[in-house]
Amino acid sequence: MQRIKYLIAGGDMRSFYLAESLKNEYHMVEIFGFDKKLPKCKNKNLTQITGDADVIVCGIPLLTAGGFLNMPFSEESLHVSTFIGIMPENAVFFAGKIEKDVREKLEDKNITYIDLLDREEMAVLNAIPAAEGAVELIIRSTPRTIHNSRILILGYGRIGKVLANILKGFGADVWVGARKYSDLSWIEVNGYRPVHTRNLERYVSDMNVIVNTIPSRIITADILNKLRPDCYLLDLASRPGGIDFEHAEKLGMKVDWALSLPGKVAPLTAADIIKKTIDNVLQEGVGKG
Repeated sequence: MQRIKYLIAGGDMRSFYLAESLKNEYHMVEIFGFDKKLPKCKNKNLTQITGDADVIVCGIPLLTAGGFLNMPFSEESLHVSTFIGIMPENAVFFAGKIEKDVREKLEDKNITYIDLLDREEMAVLNAIPAAEGAVELIIRSTPRTIHNSRILILGYGRIGKVLANILKGFGADVWVGARKYSDLSWIEVNGYRPVHTRNLERYVSDMNVIVNTIPSRIITADILNKLRPDCYLLDLASRPGGIDFEHAEKLGMKVDWALSLPGKVAPLTAADIIKKTIDNVLQEGVGKG
């Protein structure tokens, strides 16, 4: 097995478990950005530990507001431009949700990068902990069982497919909203109730739970006004989300926007998925994302 030097810079507990897994395979691993969570992991000189790294892995998502690396467990802050400035050109860079301007900076320095969220195997496997986390939130946030609850899932992508299957196993009455007629056909074939997204207003008043996976405003004020007061709303979509949160708050509705669920509910499994994806990329040869 080729011994690789990794730098894990920031991220949540997925990144920490990833580092531990890589160490167990006898790779050289440095971590940066966990000093607040793990006092024994004091940050070393970043320029020194970055300079000879073969593979650099940052968080999912890569950035927080203002262009700083996502480092929730660190007292330090680090701007992405500063970090790119000290990266070696021969390193391979992995992160999630790499913004266009960051990609351009990486390309200007001729750094090979891979957005983990662009990898299909990562997205498919990541849907499992995301869906399980959604089920946990539904159980915790509703006064009734999932069994016999009427649940509407908006979007029939990877998470929508996995979540619909799990909820059906619990005995829920599963409805799935989609825009494409091909998706609506598959929804029907798989035993769920199909709803075209343009017809949502006809059905939402009967739902006990609505889960959104579509990253655009689909649950508008007009839709919210038609919901039953005890309907639980769960948004799994990335920013900007799909719910008019301000109006939902005015109505006093129970609503959660659950971002990065895999890292919160199953960080060890999520780390294994990230590692598998990185291994695949390195084994198949690396190209720019």
